[in-house]
Formats: sequence, structure tokens, C-alpha cells
Amino acid sequence: RGFPPGEEAAVGALIARVGSLSASSRVLEIGIGTGRIALPVAQRVSAYYGIDLSRGMLERLRAKQNGEPIYVVEGDATRLPFHDNTLDAAVAVHVFHLIPGWRDVLRELGRVLKPGAPLVHGWSKRDEGYRALWDAWNAALPSRPPDVGAQWRETPTFLEDEGWQPVSEEQYHTYIVERSPLDVLEGARQRLWSSLWRLTDDEIERGAAAMQAAVEALYPQPEQARQFESAFIVRAYLPDIVFR
Repeated sequence: RGFPPGEEAAVGALIARVGSLSASSRVLEIGIGTGRIALPVAQRVSAYYGIDLSRGMLERLRAKQNGEPIYVVEGDATRLPFHDNTLDAAVAVHVFHLIPGWRDVLRELGRVLKPGAPLVHGWSKRDEGYRALWDAWNAALPSRPPDVGAQWRETPTFLEDEGWQPVSEEQYHTYIVERSPLDVLEGARQRLWSSLWRLTDDEIERGAAAMQAAVEALYPQPEQARQFESAFIVRAYLPDIVFR
């Protein structure tokens, strides 16, 4: 997962701009993972803290660090190890739908952020490439487990519904993704997308079999890649006064 090579710097610049980050900023990322967001942003701030439940992902991040001021902790974002009103910004990208206690995370962020410090929320606009393949998958698996956390696909205003007020417009970074039908099929088999993580092995095989049949029926050269436009979207929010 991640962005095509060469897009990381623009993503980091976008987050820094929307969050009004500077060389003196102390920033926290929820669900820092392997550092695809942290590494480009950390070059622009004083200290970049990260918390994640996965030790394996954090080890991959540490292996990629090259002097960036990134400091991580293996832990639970519903109990942040920071004092009140100490951070200049928080970053959350592709994560709230994975956290059952996401409302507790918001309360914790409201506690540790300084007055006026933003939460910078990032998500992606899914490209519509190879829609027929996913239609075949969904026909084989008409019901899919819902996200364990915020239902952002059905309720994109979930942050506002919890009292966080947008203080910027949505800002976009667009880029081109090259993908073949076989890439999509292999990505589904490997559970590349978080919506597939909770499916059983049998469900993955059934979905992949239906998708493979669609690949064979629709694409004479399934290894041939096509280009699709995708977008990374960022917006800044401030917490309701009740979090203070």
C-alpha cells in the first residue's frame, strides 16, 4: 500500500500546509504504521511522534528511518502517553475505520492538542479502475463485515458529527496509478485493502475465483496495465470546547 514512487514529498507538503506545520512543530500521528505518511512529513517538523498497535509495522518504519525525528510507541491510541495541551498538531490517515474506540481517540486528541492545534485528517478518493472486477467480487460475496470503527464511507461527516469543526477546505493531491487486472486480482488475494482484512480464507477464495473469471472473460491481456487518476484528500479540524 502507499503512493506511487515520487509522490511522497507532495503528500508531506500538503499535510504540512493544511496543518500549518513548521520547523518547530511537535506532531502526533495515530496509526503511524510503516511510516508512509510520517517519513515525508517528519522532515518538516521538530518532532514527529507515532503510536501503533503493530510492532511489525513499527519495526518496518524504524528500518526505513534515515535521521528523521520520528519517535514511536507501541500502544493504544485510546490512551495517549502525553500530557494535556502539549502537541501542535495530530495526523490521522486511513485509520479511524479500523479503531473500535475511535470516539475515545477523539477525546484523547482533544486532550493532548494545544488550544487551536488541528487534527489533520487524510483519506483517499478510490479510483474507479476495473469496476467490473469488484462487481464480480461483490456478487460472490454480497455481504461484507462492516468496518470495526467509524463508518466513514456511509457517514463522511463523522468528525463533524462528533463536534470537530473543519477549519480548512478539502485539499487534494492527484496522482496517476498504473494497475493491471492481474494486479487487482493479486491484491485482493493478499488482502491489500483493509475492507478485506476480516474476511475468512474461504471468503477470500470465493471472491478471488469470481474475480478471476471476470478477468478471463473481459481482458484478453490481463497483464497489461492501465492508468487511473487517484487523489489524496486532507482537511484540518479543531475539537469542540467540550474536549478541553
